[in-house]
Amino acid sequence: MGVACVVGWVAWQAVQAKDSLERAQGTVTELQASLTSLDFTSLDTSAITASADSFATDVSDARQHANDPLFKIAEKVPMVGPNLTAVRQLTDTLDQLSTQALLPVVDFSKTLTPDAIKPVDGKLNVEILRNGDTTLQNADAAITATTASLAAIDTTDTVGQIGSAKTTLTSALGKAQAQIAKVRGTLTTVEGIVGMNGTRHYLLAFLNNAETTGLGGGPASLSMLTVDNGSFAITDQASSQNFPLDDGPARALDANVLGIYGQGVASTLNWSTSRPDFPTAALTIKAFWDKYKGGETVDGVISVDPLALADILAVTGPVKVEATGDVITADNAVALLLHDVYLRYPKSLIGAETDEFFAEAAKSIFAGVTTTSANPAQLLTAIQKSVDSGNLMAWSANADESALLKGTKLEGVLPTTNEPQTLVGTFFRDVSVSKTDYYLETGVALQTDVCANPNSPTFTQTVTLHSTITTDEAESLPDYVVGQNFHGAKFSTEVYGYGPVGATITNTQVGDSSVGGSARPSSEDLGRPVGRAIVDLAPGETTTVTFTYTGAAGTYGPPTLQGTPMINATQTAIDAPGCK
Repeated sequence: MGVACVVGWVAWQAVQAKDSLERAQGTVTELQASLTSLDFTSLDTSAITASADSFATDVSDARQHANDPLFKIAEKVPMVGPNLTAVRQLTDTLDQLSTQALLPVVDFSKTLTPDAIKPVDGKLNVEILRNGDTTLQNADAAITATTASLAAIDTTDTVGQIGSAKTTLTSALGKAQAQIAKVRGTLTTVEGIVGMNGTRHYLLAFLNNAETTGLGGGPASLSMLTVDNGSFAITDQASSQNFPLDDGPARALDANVLGIYGQGVASTLNWSTSRPDFPTAALTIKAFWDKYKGGETVDGVISVDPLALADILAVTGPVKVEATGDVITADNAVALLLHDVYLRYPKSLIGAETDEFFAEAAKSIFAGVTTTSANPAQLLTAIQKSVDSGNLMAWSANADESALLKGTKLEGVLPTTNEPQTLVGTFFRDVSVSKTDYYLETGVALQTDVCANPNSPTFTQTVTLHSTITTDEAESLPDYVVGQNFHGAKFSTEVYGYGPVGATITNTQVGDSSVGGSARPSSEDLGRPVGRAIVDLAPGETTTVTFTYTGAAGTYGPPTLQGTPMINATQTAIDAPGCK
């Protein structure tokens, strides 16, 4: 009877240990998924914490059962013993992993909150990054030791389930170690970005959407942002008027790009953002700075426009421009920076005075954002919104940092395939040398049978442009606003349609206007067909441009539209029967 009780007790302990180990195995998978899907906008680590706590509890339970005194005695029993020994060794090894690697990582993740990483008085908390790297380094070493301990566990004479558990856990640890290496690599890259491994210099390009280009607007103002060990400061500034218009290209560009956008895309700073490809623009902006300003090496370029600033100011609150007394708010940022400021100075001084205003505004806004007490999670959400809408983009000269940007909206590039979505782009460029896109309304309607006919789909892209400026406004506003080319008699806009990857443009049609407009030769760029047209509008007029494309046989995702971030958001509509 006594022997039966002992056997039953040991068997029960073994079953409990086995069940706990199996639950721990499942939790490892959940933990990997939580690490992979971590939302860096909210930095919500609750799923990671829950998985880690479950793992620690399950492993601790298993270890408790497997280290029962009678359990250890039973390990000496032939045939049964090797199984019990292997189970105990597995539980001891995993408990070591839990205490030395997993729980310290979870404790660190709890400190990685938006509030902890936000700038305070213009400086980031870089110590949290150092602590994170140290924690992950220790975790990596603990996993290496655990893997070695697992390898030493003899499962030769055990049942298949135990050997399988060892194999599964070893594989899971390998994946976890790879994930840690990836996160450590990202941390190292971020440390470089914030100047922890040497001072960095970034150009902030403030785009002017009132004078539209493909990416939103020309860089009316440039500021050098110097970052040193987490501290940020604007150390130099320039306006587009500080750079010549007729001194040749700032850098060499592909002949095809020059053919589409003209020589000005390489020789005029305000046109550097014409092509809907931010790396192209960033390299050109950098080239202008290097050629005409010089000084510190430019490590990266960041673009932002008043539309993004409005979203950010909605979270941070108003910013006062000390030099002028203006208070910039979420409600007035777009109107003030893209329209009203041009009306406050004498005609002969508009250029110089607005340049000075933009420089002061840039410094004030930057200071406000980097010293704000706003809710960090809300601020990150506002920034993400600006990234998603194309109002905030970034480029880095560093290969590791470029890899971090790759595939994100922040990179500012068009997709290179038609999966998971089939993108059709619509981009505009003002050629009136005006600031009147404040008055321009646009719309894009796409009709396609791509989901019903993927072997030979057609795409019809109809672009509508409507000038809301009145004749009185066009005649009374200064030439600096309405444009020196036509003095307000008309407003000229180039329209670029970028069809699906691999498609062919078959037709371009421009609607009627009292002052003109015409189709231009089509081309190809970035693996896409490019339709081109120029539209001239008199005050109050409306017209359309229609591009038609035929796609090659292939795999297409549902259609989507992307375009120039306009002051007045482009109204879009998609008619695609059969698409989900």
